This record gives sequence, structure tokens and C-alpha cells, in this order.
Amino acid sequence: MVYFHQTAKDLAFFDIRLKTHGHKNNIVVRGNDAEVASIPVEGHVKISTQEDLHVKRIRLQLVGELHLDYYERSGSGNMAGLVCERDCAVKVVWPNLLTSAEGNIVYGDYGDSVVKLSKVDAYSRKPSRDNSSSDLLSIGSNHSSGDSGTKKRPGFSRASSQPILFKNHEESLFQIPRSGIDGTPYPLSKGSESHSFLLPQGNYSMPFHINLPSNVPESVEGLSTGKVLYKLVCTMERGRFDRAFYRARHFRILRTLHPQSMSLTDSIEFLNTWPGKLDFNVSTPRKALAMGTTVPIKLVIVPLVKGLSFKSMSVTIVQHDHAKGLTGPSPEFEKLIGRQKLACEESEFTEDHWIVKGKYKVPSSLTELTPSCALKNDMISVKHRLSVGIHIKNADGHVSELKANLPVHIYMSPFHGYVTSRRLNVDAIHGNFIANTDSTKEDVIFDRRDTDLPEEGHPDDALDDENEIDEEQESAPPLYQQHVFDTVFDYTSAKSPMEQLRSSGNQSANGYFDIPRASSRSGTATPIDLNVLSKVPSYEQAVDDASDDDDDDEPAPLYPSGSQLDNLSAYVTSRLGERSASMSQLLSPDRFRHKSGSRLRFERKESPS
Repeated sequence: MVYFHQTAKDLAFFDIRLKTHGHKNNIVVRGNDAEVASIPVEGHVKISTQEDLHVKRIRLQLVGELHLDYYERSGSGNMAGLVCERDCAVKVVWPNLLTSAEGNIVYGDYGDSVVKLSKVDAYSRKPSRDNSSSDLLSIGSNHSSGDSGTKKRPGFSRASSQPILFKNHEESLFQIPRSGIDGTPYPLSKGSESHSFLLPQGNYSMPFHINLPSNVPESVEGLSTGKVLYKLVCTMERGRFDRAFYRARHFRILRTLHPQSMSLTDSIEFLNTWPGKLDFNVSTPRKALAMGTTVPIKLVIVPLVKGLSFKSMSVTIVQHDHAKGLTGPSPEFEKLIGRQKLACEESEFTEDHWIVKGKYKVPSSLTELTPSCALKNDMISVKHRLSVGIHIKNADGHVSELKANLPVHIYMSPFHGYVTSRRLNVDAIHGNFIANTDSTKEDVIFDRRDTDLPEEGHPDDALDDENEIDEEQESAPPLYQQHVFDTVFDYTSAKSPMEQLRSSGNQSANGYFDIPRASSRSGTATPIDLNVLSKVPSYEQAVDDASDDDDDDEPAPLYPSGSQLDNLSAYVTSRLGERSASMSQLLSPDRFRHKSGSRLRFERKESPS
């Protein structure tokens, strides 16, 4: 929400829009710090004023906070004390968006760890050039007089409601149109504390951008031990007796796997032996498991004695995490997540071996499961393993359980799975994160529900393809031998290329480059769900689903007032009268008369034969 009174007439719209390329308020990073160069953060601060507004500056801050809450343990394993930290991992400041769109990294660059949130502002207070000595003579004089600690008084500057660049009307003249501007309003002005900028009535879209380091920590929300949260806070400072306007927005930095990561192609197998009873093998086709998708689990058992039978199979994700702050590292915590008993319907039992296949649904909520991560300086580390329990019934009737642990990598994919998270709001005035008490309102981070359902007729292929990366978006082009719509030319045939093209089913191809109809996409109609089409979203859903990159929801342009419309109407009427008079003069018969007063005669002269 916007933190200013809704009845204010001078400011009608104030918001922060982050450019995330289709992922609302989520910056997706594809790869670790060694696979990406930098992380660009860009967007716009949009303002709509109904009256001329005097603004001192528009300050924007990006803050990444580290929250730690856990109990320390003594040497005997008992709880020793509560650790509660609020640290700063990243801070970027845009001093004034009215004059510059470039931000400054105050803290969080390469090599920086964490600092207390209350002390991070000290890093941005650097001595001014006016207060520093410029030569050795001044250094010696200051040292001898003993006034090295005194600051030089800044020079006087005239306070004005207009920017200082308006004093020179020859080269530095820069006027803002009455309808607003899309860009930095005063890019040529350096400004100072005594300056006040005038924003005429209109709509403004002020850009901002910064390149964060590649090792910036990603967002972590589901852990009880530690969290990494990001926010953007914009403050519009006005005069001494005018109230300031505030706006804040919570956003996420999500790190997914690189398209060429080996975890997307490597399979995981676990082989073990129950001495004298059986040999078993548990495998998954991918080491990387995308949240919200279905993972195939394959179990192969070779019984060594008679009387054994398979009963059931269950899968659980075991999560290990620890954090490190200013007080030191935390203990190692373990959590069991998403225990499921698999429905092993596709099974094959023979005398010499058993093949059992099941499907495991990876949890989709970030409040329940946290993706695998290893933040810089061991800030937060999360690892996972897949614990598979195999229940075997013996000949005497009792049930034995076999365990198999598969190390996996849990990640979020924008192309697969349905991922949600708890909605967080930010108090723009105090900068605190506020959790939404309504559990039904969640942020949908990625919505790809179609990857959960296997294709009919090809269950095995569907299971293998569910966790693959998007071929069109991330992977390299396919080989020519793996064509789909192209007709392969047989160079061993005696027929010409056109004859082969016609014999393949295209009789209407008259040219070499004609597109064969047989190779075009089939026009099968997609079934339409009337229930989905008839569902009308609520106002809040429509606002939440609005794309942050779409400019269609911009405020409407401001039109002239009544008096300005009258002047404009009179001007248009006079111009139309002049145009009609000129047209009448052009079409008058006198225009086609000769200067001597006789009419022009057009005669056709025939050349003599």
C-alpha cells in the first residue's frame, strides 16, 4: 500500500515497478556466481501529480536483510540461549532519481560479509572533497594548527524552487513538458541539499538501474533458522513543512540452475545388499529436482531367498541447514519434509527380479521446502537428500525396512512446477517486513501446472521429460537427425530433391522452396474449458496478476483544463478557416486564367508523317 493520505490532491499515483521479464517481483538468476557475470536490477518509479509539485529529492534504497533466529546448544546438546540478529547483506542507494538513475553499492560488494542493520549507514558517510586537503602545504598547516578535525564550512548557495540549471538559458536549458516525462527529469543538474525541484502537473517514470555482484545471496524464506529478504524503499522528500511520501515493495532474487548444469543430466543410483536376503537398486533420472514437479522413482530388487515379498515404498526429503552470522555459526538442523507413500502401480514381479516404479510429488511451497543453496561466506547453507524406505515382508510374516539415501539438489524452475510462497508486505516508514495473516493469499512464483500430468500413451517418456529443462528456452538447437517437420534429403536416391519432396506427400509443391503441407503443424483444436473462461477474477487478483513489465496500466495522460480547451478550440477554428480559404483560392476559376486575361488553350499538335 502507499503510505500517504488518500485524499491528497497533489499526488495521485506513486509506485515502484521492477523489471523482471515476466516474473512479477522476482529476479531470476540462471547459475551460480561462477556462471553469471553480474545481476542487473532495473525498474522505474512512477509518479502522477495532479498539481505542480515541489520535491527536494526522490531517494531509493535496495536492502537485503539477513534474519537469524535459533537456539544455541551447549557441549552436552542442551539449549544455551537464543540468538536473534538483524543484519544487512546488501544495500544500494540511489541518492536522487530526479538527477541520476545510477545507484551506488554501499555494502554487499565482493568480499563483504554482513554488518548490523543499524550500522550500515555508517558505510555511506564518506568525507567530502571540500573537507579534504589537496596538497602537502595544507596538510602541514592543518596539522600544526591543531584544527585537522574541524570541517570546512560549505559555500553559500541560493535556495530556489527552480533547478539551478535554469539560470543559464543558453546551453543548459532543460524544460519538462506539462504532461510529464519518461526518464530522468533533471539529468544535467547535480543538485544540493538546498535545491528544490519543480515537477509540473503530469505523469513521470523515473528509471533506476544497478549491477549487483554475481555472488549476491539469493532470497531464503522457508527456514526457521535464517532468512534473506529483499525490499525496495522509495522516499519522496519535500519541503520542511510538507509531509514526505513513502512507497515500499518486497521482491525476491531467485537463483536457478544453469542450463548446462550437470545436475540436470546426471542420474542418481543407490546400490546395496541385504546379506543373504536380496540385492536392491534405487535410482532417479535426475539429480536436480524441480519444486512442484513429479519425480519418478525406480526400484529393482533381486531376491536371493524364497519367501520374500514386496509390501510398500515411501519417500521423504531430508533437509539439512545451518547459518552463520556475527555471533558465529549455528548448529546443524535437520527437518523431514513431504513424506509420501508411493502408489506403485507400474510394477513387474518375476522369479529372478522385481521392478517397482513410483512417482513422488516434490512440495511446491517455499514455506515448507527451501531450495538447495550455499550463500557466500557460509551465510546460509541448505542441502537435501532423498530418503527412500523399502518395506519387505519376510516368510514368517514380519516386515523389514531397507533405507536408501540419494543426494539431490532441490531448485526452482521457471519452466516446470508450481511454486508458491507466503506473501510479505513492507512498512515503508519503518522498513519492517509484515507477514500476511491471510493464508489464502500467497504469491505464485512459477505456475507450470501442465508438467505434473504425464502424456497419455507414453508414461515412461513423460516421467523422463517432466524434469527436463525447456528445450526452446534454455538448451541448444537439436541435431539435424532429430528433425520434426523437415523432410530429410536422401542423397543415395536417384530422384531429384523436388521428386523426393513430391513423393513424400506434397503434390502441390511447384518450387524448390515451397513449404510442404504435410510437414506443417497439424490444425488440431485445443479443448476449451468453459469453467475457466467463465471464471471472473476479483479486483485483487487482477491487480496481483498484472505484469510488471507491461506499460498498459500506466496512468492516463493529462488533458488541458477548461480554459485551455477554449483557447485550443479557438486556435483550431482559426487554422481551419485559413485552410478552407486557401483551398477556396486554389479551386477558384480565376486561378486557371492566363495572366493576360485569356483562358489557356490546350492544343494537340500532330507530327507530320
